[in-house]
Amino acid sequence: MTKITHTAARLQLAKQRQMTSLIDQEILSHSTDMVFTKADWVPLYFDRGNKVTSDNGQMAAYRAMTLKGELLWMVFTPTKECGYHASCSDPFEAMERAKASWAERRAVRQEWDIVKSTARDLLTARQRFDVRIEDLVASPLCSLGIEGFRCAIGMQRVTRIPGWLAALLMKVEPQMGFVIHAAMKRHAATRELAQGAQLPA
Repeated sequence: MTKITHTAARLQLAKQRQMTSLIDQEILSHSTDMVFTKADWVPLYFDRGNKVTSDNGQMAAYRAMTLKGELLWMVFTPTKECGYHASCSDPFEAMERAKASWAERRAVRQEWDIVKSTARDLLTARQRFDVRIEDLVASPLCSLGIEGFRCAIGMQRVTRIPGWLAALLMKVEPQMGFVIHAAMKRHAATRELAQGAQLPA
């Protein structure tokens, strides 16, 4: 996907405001409402003046534009430093996706000691399994963050890596642990299936 300039991203984002003239859009594109962030490997601007709040007031979705020209919603809560990148057109759907993802992450974090132990085992060859693209998809991470990280490390075309490399990458990006957790589950399920097939009828 072709990259766009910071100026173009801000202007395209300003055009998402309802009932604004061309002159107002130009002014808005240079205003402090346009906030730049590179959180979770996704360089983008989000518009603090184009916000939708959840019914309970605990979540807010801001219209955003990446430097690849992708339009999305950035979802924030007061308790989280980083937001969730939601590639959908409806802000309430974006908040539901964020809520589901954060709930899954909390569940995985209950087993984080196991994830770290497995990563150590992978690095020392006490365990051996690969990590695949389907593990990325199965993890509770947002797709844009996943793709951003893959591009940053030059692996956007790679669909499978050895477990030791995934464990090494976890030292650079701790959220890789969520992907290792998904790979652990897939590997365990495959092993159980193979063991079941070997049992006598």
